[in-house]
Amino acid sequence: MLDYIRFITNLKQDLLVPISHSKTMKKLPHMAGLCSLMILFCINASCKKADDNFNEPVEQRTDTLTIAQLRDFGSLPLPSRIYITDARKQGLFNLDQGDRKTADNLGVTLVTSHGIRYKREYTGPANALWFDVLPSDDDIGPELQNAVNGADDVFIPDGSYRQRTTVRLRSNMKLQANPGKVLITLPATYVSLANAIDPKIDLNNVVIDGLSWNVTTRENGTFGTIYIDSPNVANLTIQNCTSKDYDSKDSTNWLTLKIPAGKSAENIVVKNNVVRARRMGCEIFNHDNYNKYVGKNIEVSNNTFYDCHFGISLSGPMENITVENNTVKNCSLYGIEIAGALRNVKINSNKFEGKFDKFFIGSNDGNGNGSVTGGMTITGNETIGRCTGGIALYNGGTFAFANNKFNMTGMIEISHSSNGGSFNDNTIESMSSKVIICDNTSNNRFTNNSISNRNASANQAMFMAYGNKSLNHVLTSNRFTKGPGGKYMEGADGGTYKASDNQDESGRIVQ
Repeated sequence: MLDYIRFITNLKQDLLVPISHSKTMKKLPHMAGLCSLMILFCINASCKKADDNFNEPVEQRTDTLTIAQLRDFGSLPLPSRIYITDARKQGLFNLDQGDRKTADNLGVTLVTSHGIRYKREYTGPANALWFDVLPSDDDIGPELQNAVNGADDVFIPDGSYRQRTTVRLRSNMKLQANPGKVLITLPATYVSLANAIDPKIDLNNVVIDGLSWNVTTRENGTFGTIYIDSPNVANLTIQNCTSKDYDSKDSTNWLTLKIPAGKSAENIVVKNNVVRARRMGCEIFNHDNYNKYVGKNIEVSNNTFYDCHFGISLSGPMENITVENNTVKNCSLYGIEIAGALRNVKINSNKFEGKFDKFFIGSNDGNGNGSVTGGMTITGNETIGRCTGGIALYNGGTFAFANNKFNMTGMIEISHSSNGGSFNDNTIESMSSKVIICDNTSNNRFTNNSISNRNASANQAMFMAYGNKSLNHVLTSNRFTKGPGGKYMEGADGGTYKASDNQDESGRIVQ
């Protein structure tokens, strides 16, 4: 306020300079009264809140200051630019008289003691170092939160960091690092990144790119490193990240995206990540919106998930799902799980390696009873070596299972409204006494497949139509190589099939 008075006093003196002229002398009382009013106005204005947009006088110059000096700065006229000299934070800041609300965040906005804002001049992403995100910090959480709040695009420099408190994501932001060059250790919390606490705040247009995590906390929990629960979510991409949790305590995910009642998620991309998680690598689910397809356009591609209970789990009413070019290794339950009323699902060109219960289990069913037109597409997938485990298609609709190459210990189970599907041009090697079983499903066609259980200790039936609802399957031009004993094909407990032009390993026709 004193600066304003000093400025106006000087202005009054300047106005009184020409009063020696006779014409001006006559106007002196009027001018003096005007100046007094101006002084009172400025005193009142200076006592108001900073957001009254008072326009301080500005001079086109650049001052060189530290951050502490700038924050204490109060001289007039204001410099139009300031160069900050603090280590790791050097740069030009421009005066922004139109902003009286943005908080001082250290990195891109600095505020003087009189509420004047200076904004950093930069292109590209904001450097997290500007916000004091440092490898030496015991918890980068508060500083990284400051950066996420203050800049739409934040880059974390190469290095190893520790994070103890969760960072809350917001819409219209990107958080990035050089892939494989930034490691964030989580010694006190599983959750590195999460949505806003208020579930009414949507999360749109977010990219997480290139971060790596090491989960060492001994905290109990079942959430995960990236945990999104309750808001509407749109246009979320998580890519080029890595994570491992060998030293953690409990059963946690890496990525959890939960769609609660009345909310939606669409245009979700999870790609090019390498993840080990004790529970699930990637879990996206919609369990609270009965028969409402509020999860849409979800892609999980080119990832590696290993040593999890579930590698990839997508469940609940969701549609337009693509899971392709992933490598899934040693998942004690399921490698890829598609469960619970999904529709328009494509499972393409994935690789499975190691031990599983089921390396793939799939359910594509819009209404819970297989009545959706179309079905799940499973093409071009393969095992690396022989996998422990098998495959289950539940509610597959009119599935298309083609050009897959599987060497496995288990069998392929086709059941629960997987009707009218096609099973073509696959190479299946199994250690099971039954390689393919259609359990109370009907009208499936098997054409040009190579099916073998030659190394099984015993064979019951390489193909079995089981149950009185397992009717009218058609097998044509398949090649069978069976283990000892048993049959090539069998209808059991009322199941029926038709076979033509099928051959054994010697080229002889088999029925």
